[in-house]
Amino acid sequence: MRYRQAPYSPDSEVAAMLDALRDEMKQGTARGAGRHELTLVLNGDVFDLDAPRVIDRKSVFHDLPRSAEHAVPAMKAILADHPVFIEALGRVVADGHTVVFISGNHDVQLTLPEVRDLVRSRVVEAALAALDGAPRPGSSSPAGAPEAERARAALGARVVFRAWFHKTPDGIIVEHGNQYDAYCSYRYPMVPFGRKPGEIQPTMGSLVCRLLVSRMGYFNPHVDSSFMLSAFGYLAHWARYYLFSRRSLAGAWALGALRTVVELVRRREPERRARLRECLAAAAQETGAPLRAVARHARLFAPPAEDRLGLVARELWLDRAALALLAVAVALVWLLLAPTWLAPAALVAPAGLVVYERLVPKLPLEATWQRVSRAARQVARAHRARAVVFGHTHTPEGSWEGGLFFGNTGSWSAAFEDIACTKPVFAARPLVWLRSEPGAGSSARLSGGLVTWKNGRFEARTASVPPPAEQLREPHGAPPPLRSPATAALRT
Repeated sequence: MRYRQAPYSPDSEVAAMLDALRDEMKQGTARGAGRHELTLVLNGDVFDLDAPRVIDRKSVFHDLPRSAEHAVPAMKAILADHPVFIEALGRVVADGHTVVFISGNHDVQLTLPEVRDLVRSRVVEAALAALDGAPRPGSSSPAGAPEAERARAALGARVVFRAWFHKTPDGIIVEHGNQYDAYCSYRYPMVPFGRKPGEIQPTMGSLVCRLLVSRMGYFNPHVDSSFMLSAFGYLAHWARYYLFSRRSLAGAWALGALRTVVELVRRREPERRARLRECLAAAAQETGAPLRAVARHARLFAPPAEDRLGLVARELWLDRAALALLAVAVALVWLLLAPTWLAPAALVAPAGLVVYERLVPKLPLEATWQRVSRAARQVARAHRARAVVFGHTHTPEGSWEGGLFFGNTGSWSAAFEDIACTKPVFAARPLVWLRSEPGAGSSARLSGGLVTWKNGRFEARTASVPPPAEQLREPHGAPPPLRSPATAALRT
């Protein structure tokens, strides 16, 4: 699990990129075109609360309930372990900009008020430390200092949380995107709780991370191709890393897969219309979006995997394992009981497994990612949005279609093609950077798109202005000069 070690963390790169964004805002304001304001949207999965906990410098597996009781200590440890990242966010807030945290499937605990209060307080402390004469992080304001309290409240108002999606006044929708993935979706993303109040309902994705993938040290959960293998791929992986060890790949898989299914069945919570109405009303209140648009948006969700246990068994290979055991058992019984001249008929049972594999193919991961991408177009129609930005799939994308922008922020996580962490999946760090010229609501002109941060510079990866042609492009596809509020979204 080398990817979890500090040298492979993107903290310093994130901090350098955010400082460059701040400089761009200051330069734009200095040019006399009005104050340039930035809304920095951290588009989910910023904090990996499904990963093993680190205790005494060792990874310790867990399946703790996802409640405030356990989420707050975990978040405290994460924030303490990444001061460079928190200080960089503090500088953004200290400059008068806004930071928005969107809950993802790995940090859905950000919906909990206790976790939100903790993160906000840490960012505010970092912002106070960035201001001249302010106390250092961890200190408190002197008792009876109303000015300090007002300053703290003003800074805290610039640290915003969204449980489901964020909507800007100029029509940009930013959402993590896990709601269109059956393995990671929640029935009620605003109130993602199960039968126990305050305890977040498990999804197949969270259970697999905690009970399966994280317990296999040679898989990198940030790289889908490292664990989404074929049967021969798993066999080769076992031969390479487990054959001459005391650890069992098959045992870890069987135990984790069975526990995942058992937990999904045991904790299944059917849809309740009252809870759904509560979720929609909460989303409209939190985002300012019309309730009717929020309801249309919610109809696009993928049903949670707990409603499709056959799909779960297929994804975890449990169906093929069960059929293989059944085929072997039938073949053995046949060989023991049938006449010798009928012995070749025992091959019918294994042949049935081959037929099943052909007739019921496993849904490839790309199909799930394509569903997420298609949902962005439907979300745009539901809200009459001018841009929709997702994350979740780890694949950076960006395009202007009919004057609308659709993008995916990719990932800044420690994704490497090899376990030695020498070959990064993406050499450049992606983000979506959209700019809004002065104007009220839909009259504001949007520009920008997918951008990468590499070697201390921003580089445009998509056309920076939408068609039609009357919106002039800058030479070489570079982003146009900053003029007004900007929205930058990234996923770490």
